[in-house]
This record gives sequence, C-alpha cells and structure tokens, in this order.
Amino acid sequence: MDGERFTSRLIESKLLNEDTKILKFSVPENFEFKAGQYVTIAFYNEGKRILRSYSIFSSPHEKGFISICFKKVKEGFASGVLFDMKIDEKIEMKGPLGSFVLRNQKNELMFISAGTGFAPFRSMILNLLKNNFQNKIILLRGYRTEFGLCCENELANLKLIHKNFEYHNILSRPINKDYPFIGHVQDFLEKIVPKDFKGDFYICGLKEMVEGVKEKLLKMGIPRDQIFFERYN
Repeated sequence: MDGERFTSRLIESKLLNEDTKILKFSVPENFEFKAGQYVTIAFYNEGKRILRSYSIFSSPHEKGFISICFKKVKEGFASGVLFDMKIDEKIEMKGPLGSFVLRNQKNELMFISAGTGFAPFRSMILNLLKNNFQNKIILLRGYRTEFGLCCENELANLKLIHKNFEYHNILSRPINKDYPFIGHVQDFLEKIVPKDFKGDFYICGLKEMVEGVKEKLLKMGIPRDQIFFERYN
C-alpha cells in the first residue's frame, strides 16, 4: 500500500502528560509500512479540509494497528481534535508516506530527537532489535522537563536486554537541578558520540533543533552524506 486513503478507528488512547498522548488506530489488513514513515490525517473545520502528518510510533512488526505520539499545540485545531477523540471514533487517513527511513542497516546508528521527534526512532529501534541488529544504536533525546519523557521504562528494558543499545535524555529545564544532562541535544554530541563511531546520524524535530544538530555534527567532522533528517515544521 502506497499512500492509500482509508478510514481508521481509534482503538486506544494513553495520556503521557498534560499535553501529550499516544493514540492507537486501526489500519487495513494489507497496510504495511517502513519504520520512519508517516500517515496524513484529514480534519474538517468550517468546510475546510486540513491535512496534518504524524510519524508512525509503532513498529512494522505490529499488525492491524499503528500508533502516533503527538503534542497538543496551543490553539492548534488538528491536535486539539486528536487530543479529544474518544475510543471507536473514526477519522480519515492516508499512508504510508515519506522517505525518512534507514539508508544502510549495516552501519552503526545514532538517532537524535527532541520532543515528539522521538516517534520515528521508536519505530526504527523496535524494528531493528526485533530483527537482531547487532551494531551499535545510540539514542539521544531532548525534552524540557522530566514530565516529557516518553517510554522510559521500555527504553530501560531494551538497554538491559540489548547490549548494543544505549540512550541518553537531555533536559533543558529539569525539575531536578542535579540532572546529569542539562541543556540541548547539540550541547552533548561531542561527549556522547564515541570517538570511533563510523555510523550514520538521523535527526528529527523542529527546524531550529535539526539545524543546530546538523551544524554541530559538521563541525565535528561528520561527513554530510552520513547525516539524515526530518523536520516537523
């Protein structure tokens, strides 16, 4: 299936914090996607059709549904509709779409995200580890406070089970002032990226963060053709 339209039903809704949710939606039996792809959801407001795109949060191994993780945007119509959806409500989708997928699955990998930019990387990481990927995977996530952290228990368990996986959280405004990493993700690249790391870098988040990380990686001598990104604005 390549960008087909379909009607989806909300199966499950999980509140992460006051403005972030994970929603699980039904998909057709033949729906298949690559980790990193997204769906476009249609919203209707005063006769106008509004389209918004959301990275698929779940793994390709999970069949019959997909999940998205999103933040309710202040005065944002689409995110407000999603946030208020009830179980069994239906919505129009199109997908899978997008080319933000792994280029080379034989290389070491570093994923760098901010906020809900973690979504495509969760899909990629679950898929890679399910397929017994053996090379190093490093995940670097940026959030504002501890309340924004997503899937912390899941990631901690993956780290225990898979010795090739590690992750680090960076908080810009932590409640705990002794938090080990305070700042933005680009502030810690030199400290966290191993000196002998020869793999690819994938970045996802808002434009300012993506550009800041790209600039820092290039200054560190990372070849431009080993840096891939997707911006959410």
